[in-house]
Amino acid sequence: MNSREYIGWIASQPHNGFSVTQENDDQIVIRSEKSEGEVLVYHQETDVVEMRLSDRATHENFFFLHFELKEEDHAHGLYREMIDTLKKRESRCTLHVLLSCTSGMTTGFFAEKLNEAAKTLSLDHEYSAVAFSSIHNAGFNADVILLAPQIAWQLKKVKEVFTDQLVITIPASVFASYDAGKVIALIHEERAKQKKTREQTAIAKVMRDIDTNAVLFAVNMTHDLNSTRYVQRLYEAGNVLLTEEVIKEQDSIQDIYDILDTALRAIRKNFHVDACAISLPGIVNYGNERERVDYENLSSQLSERYELPVYVHHNTAAVAYGYYAQQEKYDIVCYHSQVTGSLIGGTGSVYRGIPLDGRKQMGGELEPVFFHHWPERSEKKDSGTAEEIKEAVIFYLLMCIAEIAPEVILVRSALTPDMDELKEELKKYIDEKYIPDLIHVRDITEYALLGTMLYGMHSLKKDTKKLMKKQGGKENG
Repeated sequence: MNSREYIGWIASQPHNGFSVTQENDDQIVIRSEKSEGEVLVYHQETDVVEMRLSDRATHENFFFLHFELKEEDHAHGLYREMIDTLKKRESRCTLHVLLSCTSGMTTGFFAEKLNEAAKTLSLDHEYSAVAFSSIHNAGFNADVILLAPQIAWQLKKVKEVFTDQLVITIPASVFASYDAGKVIALIHEERAKQKKTREQTAIAKVMRDIDTNAVLFAVNMTHDLNSTRYVQRLYEAGNVLLTEEVIKEQDSIQDIYDILDTALRAIRKNFHVDACAISLPGIVNYGNERERVDYENLSSQLSERYELPVYVHHNTAAVAYGYYAQQEKYDIVCYHSQVTGSLIGGTGSVYRGIPLDGRKQMGGELEPVFFHHWPERSEKKDSGTAEEIKEAVIFYLLMCIAEIAPEVILVRSALTPDMDELKEELKKYIDEKYIPDLIHVRDITEYALLGTMLYGMHSLKKDTKKLMKKQGGKENG
């Protein structure tokens, strides 16, 4: 189909609850109460469509992708997915902020003021308050934790527990005047700083493992609570050159092709790309069927299609590798990911610098063992109760401990955020001295991208050595 037909088709679709305006033959503008977005067509070697949805208050994207306009069904399906995302977003709170003071009373009043201010400013925020004695129960479900001035001395301790949340203290003058506007501004400012600092720190620490000036394009696919994120990053000798993100409701192997078709074409106009590295979950949607990823076969297909080395790896192994590379404390690391609401979990491991992905990268795919242990749950694998999911997480953690006795396990599981509770459960099965440190994580983007990049760099280095050895043998012969 051509671009004019596609834009016209979008304009003709029903749009209850939001408005659609056709600006011209190449642009559609979409607006709703909380969101805004557009569909743009760029005329390059082929027509490239850009779809974007963002929060009207924060301007942060929650749906973003490019694809080549080729197949009609594919293009129509992506627009429908975009609108499904928009509709779900309208009833979803994006930022959960927890306030805490000694008793929770003064912060409770301040939380009410902040909710009123957020509503006035059309911000998709939710503020609540707890006494400091209850912060360990409520804090893991928050995105931001605000401490009142009277407990500011607890800041370091709280940060040590909530490593994945932004934890800040409210300035005394702001707290005393209940200045909601300044608190909201402070949150946005500190979140931006946190993201930048994490990226800089991660890259600085991981540089010790990079001894090549290669330019590598990395892509990571990760399932979040309500979406799938495809984060793209271009590295040169481990340094970040550019970062972009595709956010969708669903996962699909076709999205990887869309990203590489559009992103690599644009990047290659300005950079020589030596290789591409991709990290994917073990099971991905292929058309209408969910299938297990054949990493080696997919690597070969993509390498042939894009005429450069493309290395495909398991995303849990990439997270474990990325975390290992940017810290000094632990030599044996495991990462466990539990998709929200699902009994299926995946694990990645690194043993003294070596990722343990195994034959066909099946290392950490524990689903068959789980359902052999609990066959009665195989029919409800995507609808487990909170208690069943906790049992599943304990089972997976015990498997990790039995396999390589890690020093630390990162746990990404929204329904089991309390690491102390998990430790108490583990004590029922093993002696406390064998239980590793448990760290709850939510945003694993930096770990995943660094691990993906390292996988790609080491794979490229290995292949280059093989090629040089082969060429040297021919010359000697």
